Amino acid sequence: MRGAPRSVVVVGGGLLGLCCAYYLLEAGADVTVVERGKVGDGASRFNAGMVTTCVTPLPAPGVVRDGVAGILGRGGAVCVSPLLSAGEVRFFTRFAGFCSAERYERGFAALLELNRDCYRLYDGLEQAGAVELEKNGYLVCCASAASARACREEYSGMPPAVGRPGPILEGAALREEEPALGGDGLAGFVHLDERWVDAATLVDGLERAVTQAGGVIVEGARVVAVEEDGAHAVARSSAGSVRADFAVIAAGVWSEDITRAAGTRLGMLPGKGYSFSVGGGEPLRRLLYFDDAHVVALPAGGRVRIAGTMEFDGTRDAFDRRRVEAMIRAVRPLLPGLDWSDVGGEWVAPRPMTPDGLPVIGALPGSQRVFVATGHNMLGLTLGPSTGKAIASLVCGAPPDVDLRAFAPGRFARRAGRRRTRRTPGEARA
Repeated sequence: MRGAPRSVVVVGGGLLGLCCAYYLLEAGADVTVVERGKVGDGASRFNAGMVTTCVTPLPAPGVVRDGVAGILGRGGAVCVSPLLSAGEVRFFTRFAGFCSAERYERGFAALLELNRDCYRLYDGLEQAGAVELEKNGYLVCCASAASARACREEYSGMPPAVGRPGPILEGAALREEEPALGGDGLAGFVHLDERWVDAATLVDGLERAVTQAGGVIVEGARVVAVEEDGAHAVARSSAGSVRADFAVIAAGVWSEDITRAAGTRLGMLPGKGYSFSVGGGEPLRRLLYFDDAHVVALPAGGRVRIAGTMEFDGTRDAFDRRRVEAMIRAVRPLLPGLDWSDVGGEWVAPRPMTPDGLPVIGALPGSQRVFVATGHNMLGLTLGPSTGKAIASLVCGAPPDVDLRAFAPGRFARRAGRRRTRRTPGEARA
């Protein structure tokens, strides 16, 4: 064990970067956070806010079939551009390979292990004044009683570590739980063991906790490279260089650019999520998850925030209004009491997606001073504290509380710039 490092530079001021900074400060390090824009500007501030025990990898049996059906259907929850680059083809080919039952179960077990202390860590953040979680669970809403029963059976079949669903609710019983709901035939159930938060308040709370603990946050500094220089790590940015004992790259999809400059590709792809807010009506009582539409609605800042969609179009932040319009079409009949003429706060940001649906946590291949914490897909808010705690242990040279081998940064590594050896046709066939 190295003990507390003297200094650490954290690249990225989103939820993951702030969580890493928080636990490194708790371990006694001097921490500087370098953020390319404003703190929380990426996929952190306006996401769905779900803190869940059900941490499943996205590639699963049947996902490819269902995903293709959704892509071909108008306004589906998943949108993939028909013009795929070679890197995107490689990503989706790998993704399909991880949809087997065996690989899904291995990934699920690894995520459950990483997530086992999620609520305990969030309780600690709450006691420190960094966050205030809502603990009245989710209301899962489905288009029919049959759909609700099938969804509930999936939850009931999960391992004991995943919270148990409540009884099926229909008609008046469902609307007693959430009076804002409308539409015919809706059914659902309450998942009481789950928690949620307005993600913007979490970002603000973590930023406040980091600065109060002595951390320094530098905004508007785009890091282009992180290098080892003898006994130090150096983050080179548009605002100058930061030298520290260790570096942690936690910059979401932009982490790929930085690790590629260091010679390693992580194999991630940006999957863009959208959200917007709606005014009017009575406040929602809790977070609503519309299972058929794959859309979340939650109270946030006196309004209702609607979040969802997964878009792969080769860009990181290009806004496509059709995605918002598709969510409005899906949710408007279900929440008729909202003022749908008062739509605002439209937002898009890239989630760092990995082919196996697992995050990237650990030392950069070949390095003893540069660590990576990214690739959390759609689970960054849930897994942020667990990842930050694990990174703090690794940087301090202590064994982490969880097995991180499934999340190794080098598992998809292709050495950047490596040229293939030219072969004869006979060798290629062999």
